[in-house]
Amino acid sequence: MELVTRVVASHGTHARRRVTLIAMSNDDAEGWGECGAPDDPGYSGETADAAENVLTERILPALCAHSRPLRATEVRAIVGAILPDAAARHPMALAAAEMAVLDLQLRLAGVGFEALIPAPKRAALAGATLSNAGSIDDIVAEAQRAVDGGYRRLKVKITPHRDSATFSESEMVVALRAALDDDIMILGDANGAYLPEDLATVIALGELGLDVIEQPFADHDTETHQRLVATGVIRVALDEGVRSATDALDAVVNHEATDVTLKPARFGYLACLDLLNAAVDHGAGVWIGGMFDTGVARWANVRLATHPAVDMPSDIGASSRYWAVDVTEPVVVDDGLVTSPGLRTAGLAGTPVA
Repeated sequence: MELVTRVVASHGTHARRRVTLIAMSNDDAEGWGECGAPDDPGYSGETADAAENVLTERILPALCAHSRPLRATEVRAIVGAILPDAAARHPMALAAAEMAVLDLQLRLAGVGFEALIPAPKRAALAGATLSNAGSIDDIVAEAQRAVDGGYRRLKVKITPHRDSATFSESEMVVALRAALDDDIMILGDANGAYLPEDLATVIALGELGLDVIEQPFADHDTETHQRLVATGVIRVALDEGVRSATDALDAVVNHEATDVTLKPARFGYLACLDLLNAAVDHGAGVWIGGMFDTGVARWANVRLATHPAVDMPSDIGASSRYWAVDVTEPVVVDDGLVTSPGLRTAGLAGTPVA
């Protein structure tokens, strides 16, 4: 699938995505899963090719060997019996298989995913991801269109040390902050591109008006993240540095982050749900992160984002911001809020349109 606009990150340019979808069915229902693994290994080391291979050759045959209907809580144990390192080496492939089983399980039971959430909200807060492939004027114009569309949180990829760039990340932040009202949250996603010696630069971005920075330093650089959090100048969330939903909350407790980015494509929906139930007691800001999802996973992410612990806009913008034509009924944002047409109906995932 071709993205409507390309997005430049520190680990590469996102212009298209090869999507792997899973359908699991029996005589009574069909469940869907989506694998979020990108085409190249720059993000986490897991690729779409490797994920599809391990799904078709190992994970799905192991699950389909069972004659009785599976429960999603059994998936990791079944896969772990044949691939003990699956959760570490193939987390997005494993999460996609678990998602399909969970979707099928819920549809068979006639239960919506929201039934697993304590006091779910009726809608989720949507966030917009901006392309940074053009000029500063282009980025500001796109930001203003997103705000006019009701978005209150804007994410932009920030990449330091870009020799070919016509502007610096600080110039971009200054331009965005000058053009937008103070109540519009600006989030910079660095994908671990800054070095420890860049700490002063990151602090300066906060002083210039960047509200949140996501994964500023390398995933193993606990000390520098703690030093940044200690300044209190900018909110900090981790992404690549989090290997599981439990790690996400541990990072807050360990003062490596102030906020939690939860990516169901990496952790699975059940683990994310467990963490959200616990996050209420820790005072951390929480949002649901995406992987340039199609509607199959995007609708599921909307449903997860109705959890009351998700108190920040999530990466669940309208389908039209990503795809000219989505594979499901499109996700639509109205005044910064998104609701699924399937909300509180049986299942979890969006259903592809034939």
